[in-house]
Amino acid sequence: MRIVFALALVAGLIMAAPLSQVAANEPFAEGTQLSVDQRLSIAEKQHEIARLLIKEGRFDQVLPEMRKILDLNLQGEYEQPVAKSASFIAYLLGENKQYALGHELLDETLAKMRQPHNAASLLKVKAYLFKSEGKLSKAIETLERSVEIERQRTQP
Repeated sequence: MRIVFALALVAGLIMAAPLSQVAANEPFAEGTQLSVDQRLSIAEKQHEIARLLIKEGRFDQVLPEMRKILDLNLQGEYEQPVAKSASFIAYLLGENKQYALGHELLDETLAKMRQPHNAASLLKVKAYLFKSEGKLSKAIETLERSVEIERQRTQP
């Protein structure tokens, strides 16, 4: 069985890899059991809600909607689409000069990441936000952190 879930940054479409039995049995919140299929479907809809809220200028509602994705605790092979979703939404927030919200979203997403390449990618977007704000020293510092994560990842 295949599910569609990897967020394409430009289109915001979601595609996924095959489900595993172990992942399908992971709990969601407070004793409620949702299958990976259900959690991916929810994540896809929450991402789209966040995009539409930004289009409407309802920026104060974006973070609570994105937190619903983070609360799904999608890990392993599903962590990268979560990182891409947060990156895309943070980018849109930056385009709308909502830098503080973009940074907050990225920081909360970084705290959930277990895979170094996802953290490095999120830091790259964070650097973009700093650059857009005119905080070039912070952008450089953040990019250096991203590079260091990548270097550590490639060492045995």
